[in-house]
Amino acid sequence: MLGASMISAGFDWLTTVFTIFLGNLIVLLPMVLDSFAGTKYGIPFPVFLRSSFGLFGANIPALLRGIIACGWFGIQTMIMAFAIDGILSELSPAWGQMKAVVPFFELPAHTVLSFAMSWLVTVAICYVSPPHKASPGIRWLNDLSSPILIAIGVGLLWWAVTKAGGWGPILDQQRIAPWAKWPAFLTAMVAYWSTLAINIPDLTRFAKNQKVQYLGQSLGLPPTMTAYSFIGVAVTSATVVIFGEAIWDPVKLMVKTGTPFFIFVGLVFVILATLTTNITANMVSPINDFMNLAPKFLNWERTTILIGLIGILMQPWRFLADPKAYIWTWLLGYGAFTGGIAGVIICDYWVVRKQTLKLHEIYIREGYYNFTTDKVNWLAVAYGLFLAACTIFLWSKNAILGEGWPSTLTTLVLVLGLLAGIYFYVSKIKGVNFAGVLALFSGVVGSLVLSMVSDALSQWTWFTGAIIAYVAYQVLYSTWYGSHHPAVPT
Repeated sequence: MLGASMISAGFDWLTTVFTIFLGNLIVLLPMVLDSFAGTKYGIPFPVFLRSSFGLFGANIPALLRGIIACGWFGIQTMIMAFAIDGILSELSPAWGQMKAVVPFFELPAHTVLSFAMSWLVTVAICYVSPPHKASPGIRWLNDLSSPILIAIGVGLLWWAVTKAGGWGPILDQQRIAPWAKWPAFLTAMVAYWSTLAINIPDLTRFAKNQKVQYLGQSLGLPPTMTAYSFIGVAVTSATVVIFGEAIWDPVKLMVKTGTPFFIFVGLVFVILATLTTNITANMVSPINDFMNLAPKFLNWERTTILIGLIGILMQPWRFLADPKAYIWTWLLGYGAFTGGIAGVIICDYWVVRKQTLKLHEIYIREGYYNFTTDKVNWLAVAYGLFLAACTIFLWSKNAILGEGWPSTLTTLVLVLGLLAGIYFYVSKIKGVNFAGVLALFSGVVGSLVLSMVSDALSQWTWFTGAIIAYVAYQVLYSTWYGSHHPAVPT
């Protein structure tokens, strides 16, 4: 969809493919750097966060990553709903006639019913697939749908080239978009993979050695993502020739082809592929993050339903309304969050800790990662409250994921997370690396404020968030926090 959105915005195919490749190359750096701790110590993402945020403070970035995953869950569920809706509308014209607008969704009734079906199927499969049962539903979908997505792409490419009259008309289209818009799409490409880049230790902890993880990612991500994206770019370019407009939505395109194979078989394949991606990429991780918050109350089944409900409240149809909302509001919006997290954890592990963790103490309550200190720095507390006030101000200006429930929920996670960090820091409970918390929110708030005051900087949210958080953490730890807690554990 990213490549298709660039074509829709007026970029040529070569610029689009290069941007996708460059974005994947850039995000590969934090992805590989974050992978090392997982491979070396065999620890998952929430545990890795304890070094840079503390035993309890680790919940703050984990929940922020979780709310983003809930948004992605909603988006994927909505895409699947569009596919269901397309099939049912073709099978029964009466289905598409249910056009009464449903409140909250602000969508036709037939689309909302399709969303309900999509939601129920996704949640049900995840509900019956907890890890202790070896996740049978998830494994079955993974085995089934992996080759399906490739088949769909090749089939659409063959159709597009045939209908457009060959490669010439497709590749001859010129760029009409101004270069001033290009950074937004590069950042969006980085932000797209940035969620995986920060929680990659969940996967690399199973790698045999460092060479396996960094070679596997280096050879697997940029080349394959670029190659597969070329299909989307070429097909979207062909729609300009065939239909006179760029159609960036693959579901809408399949319906518009009028070909029974794509309308029925193709959309069924889209449903299966979207379903497996949604569960494995957007549900498993936030379920673990939320369960870690209250393990005595939240089990796999309860948390699955909770994630599903939050996914609805994230109103994914807002972000899929057009490419602008998808790129500028969603991807660039949360890029500030993931950039901030990446900046802190990279600085902590590679610069401050020098790749050294105390594996035993990272799991115990009264250890190094409890970050106990004898004296509270009230200036730091005041700065934390200032960042909380800035976050609320940004929300009032629709600078946090636009407006509505997505903005409100995300702001609640941000503000309550920061206030919880302050509380643990000043109380006797501790368990918070307050330097990491302040650096994270410095990156998030700083990036969003820069986006408000400068249109140019609003296109670099992930980069500004990562740089500010990285510098803030290094300064805070070297000038303040390190005097209480040795940078390299002994």
